[in-house]
Amino acid sequence: MCLAIRLFTCCLPVLCLLFPVGPGAAAQALEAEIPALADILGGTDPQAREQAAARLKGLGQPAMRGLVSALDKGDAVRRRGAALGLGLLPAPGLAAGAIEAALADPDTTVRSMAAHAAGAAGPPMAPRLVELLADPDRARRDAAAYGLSLMGTRALPALIAGLAADDAFARAKAAWLLGHMGADAAPAAPALIRALDTEDLRVLHVVAETIDNISPPPALVWHHLMLLGATPSGLYPQERLGRNAASTLVRLLDRPGTPLAQTAFRALLGIGHDAIPALSRAVTTGSPSQRTGAALLLAHIDPASVLSLPEDLRLSLSGLRHDP
Repeated sequence: MCLAIRLFTCCLPVLCLLFPVGPGAAAQALEAEIPALADILGGTDPQAREQAAARLKGLGQPAMRGLVSALDKGDAVRRRGAALGLGLLPAPGLAAGAIEAALADPDTTVRSMAAHAAGAAGPPMAPRLVELLADPDRARRDAAAYGLSLMGTRALPALIAGLAADDAFARAKAAWLLGHMGADAAPAAPALIRALDTEDLRVLHVVAETIDNISPPPALVWHHLMLLGATPSGLYPQERLGRNAASTLVRLLDRPGTPLAQTAFRALLGIGHDAIPALSRAVTTGSPSQRTGAALLLAHIDPASVLSLPEDLRLSLSGLRHDP
């Protein structure tokens, strides 16, 4: 097979000189060559695959039509090669529809190769991949997420937009992908903090972990935490900074020892008396970590409130106060 490719590639210029062909015949010859290249690219011979990839790169964008056709009608091996081949073209995004369809292919390898092609397409395909994070088909969701991960920071704007998606799973997955970028995802920190304002505790924990992974400056985190729940058009004169953030901040106390939980604790202290209603609810209905954190905060903000705390928390605080 390798020898056949080399002979065909070497002899093609000579054949064209001996037997001149028009544009239509050249297009037919190209269409006949693409399926064979896709078969080789989807095969297992490393050397043959390397040569087929080089040939496709040399053909450039005109190979797209044949690859799309092979991806639509070929067997599994041909579809694998066609999906991989689309990613080798100068503008894979021009075949976005075919790549998207291949993300749900029954063959796992085809889906993986389609994800590679989507990753090569870059930002033009990123918003659609983020939408697919909410797709009912798990295979397509996973392939879309893989494509976004391959884009790296090029997917940042689309993933930041995805933090406001209606679907809770899509929001959590967008946050998870941002978390795997580490410090490179720092520009997403304000949007991630806004995404903490949710009743879905699964989303909250994924977003919170992502913020900790990114490690934005504590002052920036504190500032945006205090803005949670603020009036979109700006703070009214009677609306104190952080007043509407207290409920979300209390939920973050369920992650003791983490940087974000520590910042939330300090922010609640800064809010002061306006945080008392949220803290009072937490001491009766919160998780053990939330109850303990809320009780400590109430003891600092309003020492007299200690007398009305549940007995187990009063005893706990008493023990803490008498520890050396």
